[in-house]
Parts: sequence; C-alpha cells; structure tokens
Amino acid sequence: MKVKESNVHYLMLFSGFACFFLFAIGGWALAEQFSWFAQYWQHKPTRFFSIFASMISMMILAAYSHSYFWGRKKLIRTYKEISRKKLGTCKDNELVRVQGEVLLLGEPLIAPLSNNKCAAYETKALKKEDVTTLSSSESHVGSNTIWQTIKLVKESRDFLIQCEESFALIRVDGGKLKICLDITHDQGSYKKDRGGFLTEEENTTRQRTLEQMGLPYKSYVGAYSRDIKFEEGVLEQGKQVAVRGAGKWISTNNLEELFFLNKHGVKKVFEIVNSADNQLHLSNLLDVLEK
Repeated sequence: MKVKESNVHYLMLFSGFACFFLFAIGGWALAEQFSWFAQYWQHKPTRFFSIFASMISMMILAAYSHSYFWGRKKLIRTYKEISRKKLGTCKDNELVRVQGEVLLLGEPLIAPLSNNKCAAYETKALKKEDVTTLSSSESHVGSNTIWQTIKLVKESRDFLIQCEESFALIRVDGGKLKICLDITHDQGSYKKDRGGFLTEEENTTRQRTLEQMGLPYKSYVGAYSRDIKFEEGVLEQGKQVAVRGAGKWISTNNLEELFFLNKHGVKKVFEIVNSADNQLHLSNLLDVLEK
C-alpha cells in the first residue's frame, strides 16, 4: 500500500515529537540512576545535543533498516546474490541473472510525458500541498509546501534483450519491474513566454500527459494554470536492462512474433517468465547494472 507524501510528512513530524520526549524522559531516568550521567545531563547544551544526536542516529538507523529489508539495498542484494551469466550459456529452468540491450517487440508503448516508444514506463503526476511544520526549537508552527502524488501510472509489454549474439524473450506478466527515473518536469522545466505565461508547447505537453494518464487537465493549462510536477522512467530501445529469473530455450519458428529473428538466422531464444518458484525481476537501475 502506497502512503501519501503528506501522511509521511505528518508521520515523521509526530515520530520526531515522540522520539524527543522518549529520549528526554530516558535521559532524566538515567540521571537519577547514575551520578556521573547526572553531571553530564545537568549541562543544558549537552543535554539537548544528546537528545538531538540520539534522534538523528535513530532516523539514520531507521532509514538504513528500511532500505536493507524493503528498499534499494534489498533490491541490489536480490540481483547480486546471483552471478551474472552470459545469455548463451543459460540452461532450461535455471535461475539466472542476465543483462542485455532492450529490443522492442511488436507495437511499442508510448510514454505519457516524453512521448517516447518503449517496452515499459512509469509516470507520476504531483501537485503542491501545504503541510504544517515546526521550527528547530519546536516552538513555532508554520507551513511548508510539498509535492503530493495525484496519480502513478505504469505499463509494460513483453520485449527482447540481446546479449552478444544471443536473445532472450522477457515475459513481463507478474514480474517486478524497477525503472530508473529519467525525467523530472517541474518549475525549472516549465516553458514560458516573455510575459511569464506557459507557452503553447508547455500547455500541449501537460494536456497530452494528463489525458493519457486519465486525469482532468483544465486546472493545469492556460494563463492561470496551477503548478504540476511530472516524474517519468522509461525502458527504451537500446537501453541496458538486468533480468533475474528462470526460463527455457524455445524455437523462433514456433511463435509468429519471433519470425523476424528466424529469418535472420536466430533459431532459438531464451524465454524468461515469472513463476511461483522464481520471481521475475527486471531493472535498469545503475546499482544493478554491470559494465
């Protein structure tokens, strides 16, 4: 389940409050138990330094733990725990990690923002939202602006990868795909005329992107349009992608979509699919790609 950015903000805010009081109460409890700590704790600057140092340490530990067990570090481990193989040496039903160049198969997808042809894309639209903040002394209540996700759309289709002279057919259904963020379109990317208004090109891009994402666009185009931010990752032709999964060799003569390979002398491809025993993973993140 995805958590909204505003909810994450308030969760962190209240967690900060809870940690502050927790460490403060813990410090007073230790001061009552140990005389050497009481001398240390009585010095006000040292007391606040200890509390904030403990809070920062806990935040770093929490972020690292999340990354290690559920996030980026776990993703990297998933790929690195298996040595990369040359595609031509893969065997039927063997769990492998291969890497190759993306080749589009059949009718390609069109990414909403970049309008590029691709095998997969992930596009996010975000709007501005005001949230409550506190000063460093936690005595002044203010507000700040964050980007709140309106909608995330992603789509993928089967594609080929080429590794030297060998080819693999990637069946994406059920696979876990992680695409590198290619484009961020925000205030620094808006195209405006001399009067400071959005250009026709900018309005057209916004309208086309929002329509393809299934979102209303009228509030975000025109002279008095609201700010909007787009983020997009695209798996394009010719890009490198890492694949982890199991498959088998199949004849290119048995599938119509592979006839063009057969005509060029490629008789077999390694078909990689998702299965209950071997989860299919695909990614073009730099952390999992090898030179």
